[in-house]
Amino acid sequence: MASSKSTADIAVRLDGVSFGAAGINLYRFCSLDGSALPAFEPGAHIDVQISAEHRRQYSLIWPAPSADSYVVAVQVAEAGRGGSKALHYESVVGSTLHISAPRNHFPLQPGADSYALFAGGIGITPIVSMFRHLKSAGKRVDLYYWSANPNRTLFHKELVDDPCVHLMFETSPGQPQRMITDVIRSLPAHAHLYCCGPARMLDEFDAMATSRAEGSTHRERFSAPVETLPRGVFKAYLKKSNKVLTVGPEETLLQACLASGVDAAYSCEEGVCGACEVAVLEGKVDHRDSVLTPSEREAGRKMMICCSRAKDESVVLDL
Repeated sequence: MASSKSTADIAVRLDGVSFGAAGINLYRFCSLDGSALPAFEPGAHIDVQISAEHRRQYSLIWPAPSADSYVVAVQVAEAGRGGSKALHYESVVGSTLHISAPRNHFPLQPGADSYALFAGGIGITPIVSMFRHLKSAGKRVDLYYWSANPNRTLFHKELVDDPCVHLMFETSPGQPQRMITDVIRSLPAHAHLYCCGPARMLDEFDAMATSRAEGSTHRERFSAPVETLPRGVFKAYLKKSNKVLTVGPEETLLQACLASGVDAAYSCEEGVCGACEVAVLEGKVDHRDSVLTPSEREAGRKMMICCSRAKDESVVLDL
């Protein structure tokens, strides 16, 4: 299913492209008329409509350079689906693109005594924003950042001499590799932990999170975990649209909505961006996203229709 530009999108100009690290560029978007863009907090991201076929989510780097501009970091994925390659190899400074307003499903929770931030590769983009914010607020914070080598380390110049930053490289001869599980075991129980990185890193983080206080661990995934759960048929009652949809085992609720003419918002179609969130009025949900927190899943008041399904035979939605 190809993504398409939303009517709520914001037209911006690609104002500049700069080198961030090997394989990573920084892209600056500015409003067309100099007006302020929507404000955002660390952890927020936007959708970028790169082409008719490519709509991708990128974390916003905080703080913004100015009120009328955003900056995102994009790592080229040569074996990916084409979005990052289109930006790296085909984008033209001065061209007009469309972006969404910021969304934040990875916000900093205030009030903790100390913070530990974990980043792997390009996962540093939301994490460095949190690090800057916490340091500016005078909070106790440590940043643990794994990358291939210094040349592939985004913000290396900024972070390398900071005593609160711990850089780990895969290609450091004679230096033992410090694992995320080892670091977490050494942290005080009251610390709040935030993590963004590749799937294996997130899986290790989640495994360690089970032994820590509820609400003290937070993560953001690049992509949804590989699904192995069964997919049964269920009915979706759409209250606003006054429709009843039958969702088959090989289709998503989002696909069923679009096929029936329901104008449902969506973007990533993988359960990682939060664009397709819908309020649940009745029924239990089989959550398969990477956005909602454990407490939000337990409450059952919302779901991501691009991937999640009814746990029983039906669900009623405010759609």
